Amino acid sequence: MSGSPSDGAVDTDGAGDTGGADVEALRIAREEARTTLDAQLSTLDDIDAKALSVFRLNVTIVGVLLSALSFAAATDAAAVSLVLNPAVGTGVSLFVLSAAASGLTYATAGQRVGADPEGLEAAADLSEAESLAWLVDSYADWIRHNQRTNLRKAFLVTLAILGTVAGTLGLGVGVVAAFTGLVYLPAAVAVGAVILLAAVADIPGQIYRIAEDSDAVGGTVAIETVRSAMAGQRAFKGRDSEE
Repeated sequence: MSGSPSDGAVDTDGAGDTGGADVEALRIAREEARTTLDAQLSTLDDIDAKALSVFRLNVTIVGVLLSALSFAAATDAAAVSLVLNPAVGTGVSLFVLSAAASGLTYATAGQRVGADPEGLEAAADLSEAESLAWLVDSYADWIRHNQRTNLRKAFLVTLAILGTVAGTLGLGVGVVAAFTGLVYLPAAVAVGAVILLAAVADIPGQIYRIAEDSDAVGGTVAIETVRSAMAGQRAFKGRDSEE
């Protein structure tokens, strides 16, 4: 836990510690914060579900392609050598990269889901106003963390989806090139489509938001005796950062 309520003296009246904060106002703030946190967790779960679907799709496609090429190579090596051109290789590579991006999306930084056991135990020693103020301040910290996690996950899953689309287009260009000999025109159309999709998905804007990494969530409740928020309970999915 990153902080505790014992950083300063506790006022037995309960009001001085929260700067005269109204208990009812703190209750409303806590409810709003819980609603926001639940919405964030729902969004993150939705992103994880999409990432897992994209990962499975890419692994299936690559597996089917490799199996088909292996079978074809055993029966007609000349036909396989005709189909194996740079465009097809690029398409398969994009599927692999897309699978990597979707896997990283699913495994990246665990989100804050609520109060941790140590924080709840410490809050039991405070007055209602003090514990509510500390909890609201902690919610703000958890919401900021989940916001940063959301920025990264949304960007990665967008890349994964674009990678799948680009891989499909690459395979299409490779097939057209194998049977018609046309390369540059289909490739130009495919690249233009990917660029258009990247613009529609606002890839530059997502990169800017991650680079800026600003705390868009506003200030927290000012608390004189509680100087840091609870660490918060975390949900882990494989690899995780210590942010």
